[in-house]
Amino acid sequence: MNLEEKLILSIIVTGLVLSPFSFLGEDFISEKAEAGYATTSVMITVCGNGTIEAGELCDDGVNNGTYGSSASNRYCNTKCDGWAPYCGDGIYNQEYGEECDDGNNSDGDGCSSSCTIETGGGGGGGPIGPYPEGQFTPPPSTGVVVRGKAYPGAEVNILKEGELIGVTNANSQADFVFSDDDVTPGVTTFGFWAEDSHGIRSIFITVTFQIIPDAVTTISGILLPPTITTDKTSVEKGETINILGQTVPNSNVYVHIASPSEIIKEVNSSPSGDWSLAFETDGLEENKFHTVKALFQTGATGEPIKSGFSKFVSFYVGEGVVEEVLCAGADLNQDGKVNLADFSILLFHWGSANACADQNRDGIVNLADFSIMMYHWTG
Repeated sequence: MNLEEKLILSIIVTGLVLSPFSFLGEDFISEKAEAGYATTSVMITVCGNGTIEAGELCDDGVNNGTYGSSASNRYCNTKCDGWAPYCGDGIYNQEYGEECDDGNNSDGDGCSSSCTIETGGGGGGGPIGPYPEGQFTPPPSTGVVVRGKAYPGAEVNILKEGELIGVTNANSQADFVFSDDDVTPGVTTFGFWAEDSHGIRSIFITVTFQIIPDAVTTISGILLPPTITTDKTSVEKGETINILGQTVPNSNVYVHIASPSEIIKEVNSSPSGDWSLAFETDGLEENKFHTVKALFQTGATGEPIKSGFSKFVSFYVGEGVVEEVLCAGADLNQDGKVNLADFSILLFHWGSANACADQNRDGIVNLADFSIMMYHWTG
């Protein structure tokens, strides 16, 4: 992907796919919410601004990471999730000038209240460190911590400005954490996608935010929507179609079927995160394509957590469907409109040779195909 493509995609993905961070204003967000786009919010905290925010144990601003002379005079670490080294923490911090550290700030026990060896004592220690007490303070760093939910055991791909910078594994509860201690301050776009245990790929989501210099910016609430697929691409009216995927374990999955009015079904995911819906097509219009999408909601951590929508998948109800029709034109999900749903499908297949998304049939999904889609755009 060249620079021109990256810039255009960055603007479009930031402005449309994750609207709360599009900088396009509340009116735009409200409009999209009314149009049926599920939105979700992330939480941004800054370690180093001197304010203790949600998820932080402490925050001493510019003093974060500074060595403390005692337990009552200690400072926060550079990630605001614990304390920086101090005299009395029970760790022999030689680089800060400690001769010993017995885990307290008491005198008369072999290691003094200032972590120096007392005459005749045995408070632990070693040679005097190379730095006088309090003189050595590590320089502040600029870092990012990302926390979110994907799928149990999934590898979550982290991209920065369109380039892969790391992969982290989600745990059995679908939680993942990624940190980068060497980032450049300023407005940055991060992207996320994963593949579930069945090989189904998630939608690609992005978030754009300001990285604060000499501080650790934490982004919480990156929620990858459920993966989704169907066991058939076409069924006869009245036949059952199975809609399935994977998400956060023991959560509620809301499946939205367009027909043309929306039908919403609720199912629960298993402890492994798998979910499925056996959907009877009796009530769907015949000889027509229908789209389906899903989101998850869970209250396992207290406040309900709700994701945005998954990618769209489509299936046909009727007789004599030709498979190639599923890939006709810029209306990739065959709902009669060329809009954000089709664009998300195009992005999902970006750089591949997918026959549906490759509008000009040149063997790769790229900016040329996006231009064709924009020409047919209906909104």
